[in-house]
Amino acid sequence: MKNNRLYMLLLMSIFLLSLNAKPMRELWQSMPDAMIPYLTKNQRIEFVDFMDMKVKADVKNQFGEETVMDTLTADFASVRLNASSMMQLRLMPVPDQDSIICMVRSVLGPVAESEVLFYDQNWNRIGEQSLSAYEELLIQKPDTMSQQRFEELKAMLHPALIKAALSINDNTLTLDMEAPILFKDEKVQIKSIIMQRKLNWDGKSFN
Repeated sequence: MKNNRLYMLLLMSIFLLSLNAKPMRELWQSMPDAMIPYLTKNQRIEFVDFMDMKVKADVKNQFGEETVMDTLTADFASVRLNASSMMQLRLMPVPDQDSIICMVRSVLGPVAESEVLFYDQNWNRIGEQSLSAYEELLIQKPDTMSQQRFEELKAMLHPALIKAALSINDNTLTLDMEAPILFKDEKVQIKSIIMQRKLNWDGKSFN
């Protein structure tokens, strides 16, 4: 009997928590137009309809370019805004509070660069996470490399750009780094000291 009571309390807690989180489709549709000024609310609604019909979710945005939504789940969305930018959204749990929205916006030049922003469920911006602080974490000297060679390659990395990607499956953020102003053979060389890293969400930030 005691176990049954605990089980019912657990189910009720999960149910109440689910009431506090709007589904991603609702958040996507309620997003302020100013965040993606070349997509109208009607076009954002069209994306959801296309995803429900399991057909290609693409529209011509206000600049005449193609915008494509490739993923939409209860807590995650991924949208290719145009040929040079993309957006990922994920609901992140916060202890004793409503879930918040993590937005990763990436500029897709020859080398991608991302920013990580946080919003409440009414789309009020509540913070951001600087990626430049993780630069050293993404660089590692191989055991077989001399310190001199390592320092030479590190110097080639500046300026470096960091790309971030949210996971569709869990509350993690993957970081990768590349330097834009390098020749092709130099980019191959610096890959030996760059380590992709996965950060875990702790309820407040990625660490």
